[in-house]
Amino acid sequence: MKNDWPELTQQPIQHIDATPDEDYALRILRAYRENCNVMWSVSSDKDLENPLFEMMNQHNIDRAKILDKAIELLQANKGK
Repeated sequence: MKNDWPELTQQPIQHIDATPDEDYALRILRAYRENCNVMWSVSSDKDLENPLFEMMNQHNIDRAKILDKAIELLQANKGK
């Protein structure tokens, strides 16, 4: 069976340390944030562009911005 999916830029994080401590929520957000760096390797060749993969990559960029803000807020409020 042929796989028509492009390569990923890195492997996603599938497991995190779930120790129930004060850093647990940050570990979850940081893992999700790191997974935003997992992109589909799409070609810049106009004949090989795929709007679906480009959209999924853009959604990862958009999610990363939201998660960056949430992580910043949680870090700023840590220990208060």
